[in-house]
Amino acid sequence: MQESTNELPVIERGIELPKPNYKEKWNFHRLEVGDSFAIPFTDEREVTRLRTSASAHGQRHRAKITTRTVYEEGVKKLRAWRVE
Repeated sequence: MQESTNELPVIERGIELPKPNYKEKWNFHRLEVGDSFAIPFTDEREVTRLRTSASAHGQRHRAKITTRTVYEEGVKKLRAWRVE
């Protein structure tokens, strides 16, 4: 059995907060309001991943990303816009 210690943790100042550990696959952080990008709409799972990532990014960074299915040059794509 371990003994309980009454020691308090040492308070430190000036320690820089590391960047989050999540992956930014879609580069939403590079979008400015009005910017957009598109991916081919070939795999429904990948489309769902992009939409889920857009929502999560928006919640984490207080940005609004809107996605729409579009046809460009006869190719079905998913386009994501930063609107706020």
